[in-house]
Amino acid sequence: MRMLIGAGLVGLGAALLGWAGYSSLRPDAHYTLTLSPAPGDAVKEFASLGLAADALQRVAITSPDERRPIASGVVVREGARLAPLVWRNEVTEPILFSDISASDIVKVVSAIREHVSGDSVVLAWWDLSRAIRMATKRDAPLDDARASGLLIPSAWTEVAEAERARWGAGVDPQASESFERFIDALLSSEQHGADALTKLATGKPAYVAVHISDVWKAAAARPGRYSIGYKDFPSSGVSHGVIKSATQWMRENKVEGGFAAEPIGGATRLHYFTRKGDSDALIAKLLPFSTSNPAQLERFELVYQHRGWWVYRLRA
Repeated sequence: MRMLIGAGLVGLGAALLGWAGYSSLRPDAHYTLTLSPAPGDAVKEFASLGLAADALQRVAITSPDERRPIASGVVVREGARLAPLVWRNEVTEPILFSDISASDIVKVVSAIREHVSGDSVVLAWWDLSRAIRMATKRDAPLDDARASGLLIPSAWTEVAEAERARWGAGVDPQASESFERFIDALLSSEQHGADALTKLATGKPAYVAVHISDVWKAAAARPGRYSIGYKDFPSSGVSHGVIKSATQWMRENKVEGGFAAEPIGGATRLHYFTRKGDSDALIAKLLPFSTSNPAQLERFELVYQHRGWWVYRLRA
């Protein structure tokens, strides 16, 4: 991955996912997204999930100015609906989705299949919900015809609606109403959010699955309500020295919100809330931010965690 060091911000009506002055992502008309049959090695990676080979497709996003795809991955198709299973961004700014590896998603959905009973529901962002439904046959009812939270590069705003239509295809528009309530729940306090999620579960035992990228999706979906930024620090992994440098940078820049560190490529990415109050949202408490402690949650019991994924049982 080509790395550039800088900071990004989503908030106050702006969606600045990336770095000032970063120009590798070209304007709207200068990219092409293509789907093709998934290669045999990709099919083998998902053999344990029981997905049909013809349902798996390779996706590539190309630009005439770049020799290689600027993003690529593997999606599983069910009718018109697409769910990303693998995603790799070859530029620093996320393109549509954050990075996902085959080994990670297989571990996560396999764990959900193991921990979640057949009479329960799993509440998750629409892309993960689709992967759960298709790969585990568990009830993950949420979906969104608007593809809310799709990470549209700042240079591609004119094609945002077309991409949302692509990724929201095949979904009943009424499903978006429930998904809007899901987003509102994640941005509420723990108590109010838990109550709202319980209603979405319609009386069934419920689990909630979240990923660190969900804070960015929530900010993209609600730019006026939620603010999240990031800065990358060169490193070979999360270490005491990196955290020390990160906290010093936050003090110097008067960043008062919580933060979470994530290894990504040859750097450690610092996700941070630009407003202190945003650390109180349920989504922040469910993820490994410095202001969070899953053991202290009253309505959520942690049942599984792997890298950026966290799965909780929702207590009544």
